[in-house]
Amino acid sequence: MTSTRVLLVLLIVINVIRAQNNPVFKKFEYKHSFRAPNLAQRDGSIPFWIVSGDAIASGEQLRLAPSMRSRKGIAWNKRAFVESENFQVDIALKIGGQGRVGADGLGIWYTSQLGALGPVFGANDFWTGMGLFMDSFDNDGQKNNPQVSLMLNDGTRSYDHHTDGSQQILSSCQRDFRNKPYPVRVRIEYMKNVLTVHVDDGMQPTPRYELCMRAENIFLPRNGYFGVSAATGGLADDHDILDFSVFSLFNEQQKPVPAAEQIPQQEKQKYDEEFERQMKEYEQERSKFKEQHPDKVKEDDEYDPSKYYEDATARELRLIYESQNAIHQVMQNMDQRLAQIQQAQLSGAGAAAVPQAGGVPPAAVSGGAGFSQPEKNEVITSLRDLTQSVRDMKQYVNEIFTKTYNIDQKIVQQGGGAAGGVDSSMHQKVDSLLNELRTVRATQVQTSGPGGSANCPNVSCVSSTIFMLIIIVQSVVIIGVVFVRSKQDKAKFY
Repeated sequence: MTSTRVLLVLLIVINVIRAQNNPVFKKFEYKHSFRAPNLAQRDGSIPFWIVSGDAIASGEQLRLAPSMRSRKGIAWNKRAFVESENFQVDIALKIGGQGRVGADGLGIWYTSQLGALGPVFGANDFWTGMGLFMDSFDNDGQKNNPQVSLMLNDGTRSYDHHTDGSQQILSSCQRDFRNKPYPVRVRIEYMKNVLTVHVDDGMQPTPRYELCMRAENIFLPRNGYFGVSAATGGLADDHDILDFSVFSLFNEQQKPVPAAEQIPQQEKQKYDEEFERQMKEYEQERSKFKEQHPDKVKEDDEYDPSKYYEDATARELRLIYESQNAIHQVMQNMDQRLAQIQQAQLSGAGAAAVPQAGGVPPAAVSGGAGFSQPEKNEVITSLRDLTQSVRDMKQYVNEIFTKTYNIDQKIVQQGGGAAGGVDSSMHQKVDSLLNELRTVRATQVQTSGPGGSANCPNVSCVSSTIFMLIIIVQSVVIIGVVFVRSKQDKAKFY
């Protein structure tokens, strides 16, 4: 056992050393990729891609198949992948619907020819290349779906839907990729004839890849085409692609040569000579300009780049100084705040140290003496209790004020109504008395003689004084009755 472990450790060390000695370089290939935002153009097309079937592209995603029955859509890259023999594809997708079970699924392709609409997850059968399937529906009843399966085809085999390709797939893993809170990410890497597939669980925004399958001695066609497709059957899901990023992979020997190094030596020498010649002409023209415009030459000579451009070292020193100054300001604020807290604690302790009846006053605290931790906790607790008591008293006073105000408003409303009733009744009584008085006065004037005395041949006449006394007495009685009645109403109200 010990020798076996030693051999395993040696193999791991050798592989690590090889990986360090042969680093892998990655380059993003935008002509084979699409991603949000601005995934599609205004007309719904994706640059360098063909979108057909029921697929719809928007600025945020590519919906290959909607959650409707018997729909299929595909998207295929127009350009062949000629940049490298090795590649890495990162896909972010969302598959989900309202049903507990979805169908049919989504396919990720790398084929020797452009794909077309067909029965295999929306794409054509008898393809040549690789097909990675996100199969949602369990056709064979083995309860192993949803699953991720890989199938290689040389153009002669037909995919068997009834058995979910169980006799045709090269490898698979069971992963639940439906109705996840975040996009599910799939990473396909093909390097040195080794194909690996990693799948994320879609439960967090940052991808956490887990190995799904790894297959060696895989020979994919060169200069192939990337594509995606999806289809629905009796059940339906939304099949969305949010990101399809393709990277070309190179080792140290396959690393592409920069464009500057690709120029032949003769052409490079020619360009250098041309550059030197133009620089000499520029210096000659500049010297002539200085001779012809000496006033402007002075300004040109006094030009100081440091006035307009900041040196990297000076900028770094300035940023360090600003950060240190900000820290110093924060420390000063904290020091002032701590001094205020200590002063508040001292004042609270002085108020709490008032001697009780029959007790001995405590000794004065010297300026250098401090509080122990239990005393500080007691002072803080007392301050909190006092604050809570003040809040309760404030709330109680507010309640009393509210109730008093409401009672006062009710009294004013009821009193105003009673007073209004008394005033209206009094006005009516007084008006009626005045009308009667005017009538009697007019009758008296008509029946009076020329000497001013009244003629009463058949009726005993009453003098004006007695008549006015009677009217006054009646008025007093009416006012008293009305006042007594209003007092009774108020007593009933209270």
